[in-house]
Amino acid sequence: MSTNQVLVYEDSPNKVLIDEEAPTHIVIYDEDGTTVLVEEEAATQIVVQLGMAQSFTSRHVHDQASAAASWAITHALGGRPQVTVVDTSDTVVVGDVTYTSDTQLSVSFTAAFSGKAYLT
Repeated sequence: MSTNQVLVYEDSPNKVLIDEEAPTHIVIYDEDGTTVLVEEEAATQIVVQLGMAQSFTSRHVHDQASAAASWAITHALGGRPQVTVVDTSDTVVVGDVTYTSDTQLSVSFTAAFSGKAYLT
Protein backbone atom coordinates (compact mmCIF):
# COMPACT_ATOMS: atom_id res chain seq x y z
CA MET A 1 0.00 0.00 0.00
CA SER A 2 1.52 3.33 -1.00
CA THR A 3 0.56 6.56 0.70
CA ASN A 4 0.96 10.27 0.26
CA GLN A 5 1.88 12.38 3.27
CA VAL A 6 0.64 15.90 3.80
CA LEU A 7 2.17 17.86 6.68
CA VAL A 8 -0.41 19.62 8.78
CA TYR A 9 2.18 22.11 10.06
CA GLU A 10 5.66 22.51 8.64
CA ASP A 11 7.44 22.06 11.99
CA SER A 12 5.13 19.35 13.32
CA PRO A 13 5.30 15.55 13.24
CA ASN A 14 1.51 15.46 12.72
CA LYS A 15 0.54 14.12 9.30
CA VAL A 16 -2.38 13.05 7.17
CA LEU A 17 -2.02 9.89 5.09
CA ILE A 18 -4.20 9.26 2.03
CA ASP A 19 -4.12 5.77 0.53
CA GLU A 20 -3.82 6.09 -3.27
CA GLU A 21 -5.62 2.77 -3.78
CA ALA A 22 -8.52 3.76 -1.49
CA PRO A 23 -8.59 7.58 -1.46
CA THR A 24 -11.75 7.63 0.63
CA HIS A 25 -9.81 6.22 3.61
CA ILE A 26 -7.82 8.86 5.44
CA VAL A 27 -5.70 8.22 8.53
CA ILE A 28 -4.67 11.15 10.71
CA TYR A 29 -1.74 10.67 13.10
CA ASP A 30 -0.87 12.88 16.08
CA GLU A 31 2.65 13.00 17.49
CA ASP A 32 1.57 10.98 20.55
CA GLY A 33 0.42 8.10 18.32
CA THR A 34 -3.29 8.93 18.41
CA THR A 35 -4.95 8.01 15.12
CA VAL A 36 -8.26 8.81 13.46
CA LEU A 37 -9.53 6.72 10.53
CA VAL A 38 -12.00 8.45 8.21
CA GLU A 39 -13.96 6.25 5.83
CA GLU A 40 -16.19 7.05 2.85
CA GLU A 41 -19.38 6.50 4.85
CA ALA A 42 -18.24 9.03 7.48
CA ALA A 43 -19.43 12.61 7.77
CA THR A 44 -18.76 14.92 4.85
CA GLN A 45 -17.00 17.47 7.04
CA ILE A 46 -14.23 16.55 9.45
CA VAL A 47 -12.52 18.92 11.85
CA VAL A 48 -9.38 17.61 13.53
CA GLN A 49 -7.41 19.56 16.09
CA LEU A 50 -4.07 18.08 17.07
CA GLY A 51 -2.01 19.24 20.02
CA MET A 52 -3.26 21.38 22.89
CA ALA A 53 -6.98 21.21 23.68
CA GLN A 54 -8.89 24.40 22.99
CA SER A 55 -12.51 25.36 22.88
CA PHE A 56 -13.81 24.93 19.32
CA THR A 57 -17.23 26.10 18.19
CA SER A 58 -18.35 25.15 14.71
CA ARG A 59 -21.98 26.32 14.79
CA HIS A 60 -24.09 28.99 16.45
CA VAL A 61 -27.89 29.14 16.58
CA HIS A 62 -29.47 32.55 17.16
CA ASP A 63 -33.09 32.47 18.37
CA GLN A 64 -34.93 35.67 17.43
CA ALA A 65 -37.99 35.38 19.70
CA SER A 66 -39.44 38.84 19.02
CA ALA A 67 -40.33 39.90 15.49
CA ALA A 68 -37.82 42.35 14.01
CA ALA A 69 -36.75 43.54 10.55
CA SER A 70 -33.11 43.68 11.66
CA TRP A 71 -31.40 41.01 13.75
CA ALA A 72 -28.20 41.71 15.70
CA ILE A 73 -26.23 38.50 16.27
CA THR A 74 -23.18 37.93 18.48
CA HIS A 75 -21.29 34.65 18.03
CA ALA A 76 -18.01 32.95 19.00
CA LEU A 77 -17.18 31.49 15.58
CA GLY A 78 -14.76 34.20 14.53
CA GLY A 79 -14.50 35.57 11.00
CA ARG A 80 -17.43 35.66 8.61
CA PRO A 81 -19.63 32.59 9.06
CA GLN A 82 -22.27 31.48 6.57
CA VAL A 83 -25.75 32.55 7.70
CA THR A 84 -29.01 30.68 7.04
CA VAL A 85 -32.22 32.22 8.40
CA VAL A 86 -35.57 30.47 8.84
CA ASP A 87 -38.90 31.78 10.09
CA THR A 88 -41.04 30.03 12.70
CA SER A 89 -42.40 27.73 9.95
CA ASP A 90 -38.83 26.67 9.03
CA THR A 91 -39.03 28.49 5.68
CA VAL A 92 -35.66 29.91 4.56
CA VAL A 93 -35.70 33.71 4.44
CA VAL A 94 -33.11 35.73 2.51
CA GLY A 95 -31.76 38.88 4.13
CA ASP A 96 -28.82 41.27 3.81
CA VAL A 97 -25.93 40.21 6.05
CA THR A 98 -23.50 42.84 7.35
CA TYR A 99 -20.41 41.67 9.23
CA THR A 100 -19.61 44.30 11.87
CA SER A 101 -16.70 42.42 13.51
CA ASP A 102 -15.26 38.92 13.83
CA THR A 103 -17.90 38.14 16.48
CA GLN A 104 -20.89 40.24 15.42
CA LEU A 105 -23.16 40.58 12.41
CA SER A 106 -26.56 41.91 11.51
CA VAL A 107 -29.18 40.60 9.11
CA SER A 108 -31.74 43.00 7.60
CA PHE A 109 -35.07 41.98 6.06
CA THR A 110 -37.91 43.76 4.24
CA ALA A 111 -40.41 42.82 6.97
CA ALA A 112 -40.33 41.99 10.67
CA PHE A 113 -40.60 38.34 11.73
CA SER A 114 -39.18 35.93 14.30
CA GLY A 115 -37.24 32.74 13.73
CA LYS A 116 -33.72 31.36 13.90
CA ALA A 117 -30.36 32.10 12.28
CA TYR A 118 -27.91 29.24 11.84
CA LEU A 119 -24.26 30.31 11.58
CA THR A 120 -21.63 27.84 10.37
